[in-house]
Amino acid sequence: MTDLTRRKLLRGAAALGAAGLLAPALAATQEPLRVWRYKGSAASFIELAGQADTPYPVQWVDIAGGNIVLEALRSGSLDYTQMSDVPPIFASLAQVPLAVVALLPGDRQDLGLVVGAGSGIAQVADLKGRSVSYVRGTNTQYYLLDLLSRHGLTLQDIKPVPMPMQEALIAFRSGHLDALVAGGISALQATEQKQGARLENASPFVGNTVIATRRDALDDPAKRAQIADFLRRERAIWAWVAANPEAWAQRSSELTGISAELYLRQFRERGQPVRLAPISEPAIVSAQQVADSFFEHRLIRQRVDVRPLWRDDFKTILEA
Repeated sequence: MTDLTRRKLLRGAAALGAAGLLAPALAATQEPLRVWRYKGSAASFIELAGQADTPYPVQWVDIAGGNIVLEALRSGSLDYTQMSDVPPIFASLAQVPLAVVALLPGDRQDLGLVVGAGSGIAQVADLKGRSVSYVRGTNTQYYLLDLLSRHGLTLQDIKPVPMPMQEALIAFRSGHLDALVAGGISALQATEQKQGARLENASPFVGNTVIATRRDALDDPAKRAQIADFLRRERAIWAWVAANPEAWAQRSSELTGISAELYLRQFRERGQPVRLAPISEPAIVSAQQVADSFFEHRLIRQRVDVRPLWRDDFKTILEA
């Protein structure tokens, strides 16, 4: 038996063992697991991936993101959600009892600066005096701060235009913005039909996406078992996406109205498939850098220590 085969068998045994330990707690309650659902999250593909047969009811929470999600966590009306690694910083300040329990590692193609075709912006220095959009309170805001700082500029040197991404795309296409920070499918939409071009190597920052829950949910054996089971299912969903890009692209297109071909391009250009992983030291360090930068730029009123927000309770399941 090779070492690789032995490791696979050990991981499989660990996963089965974890599932067996979860079974009694899962059977003990019919309280629903309340999961945030939005277009493109793992929940969008749960049936296609064969993971919808949960032994507990799932209540889908269809609400806007940002502060509304944090308020839902605070009120106890949400148990499981996805977000960038920026909202937990604001959750800490607002004393929202949030816990980060898993990681969707970022990719170099996830974020970038898109400049208008014919704008004359060939390097970061050319942004001076130009209108640049970002989404407030997200990793696009940090990306812009980091980008400007690395090139000796500040927000005062440009015309910052914070707005939701879909509004920014409309403004960019109509010529009302010189540039915008975007990633993934939004960046590809901005570069469609040569309306814009990605400014390559603008910043090395790679933002992560995280899975979060409430700290009190982790103290409830039944709820904790549900979260563990759903993490296992989400991990399987992203593995399905990696193996079935055409089906993923078609479903994504049906949900958003964006062409499946553009989603396939996003899939091909990403350095690695999306995968669910346990929290890591580099991810915590990266999140701390973001928090420190927000404080230094006076975007938050006090320093935040992000480390207590991150929990490795489900490491065994996520490494199996």
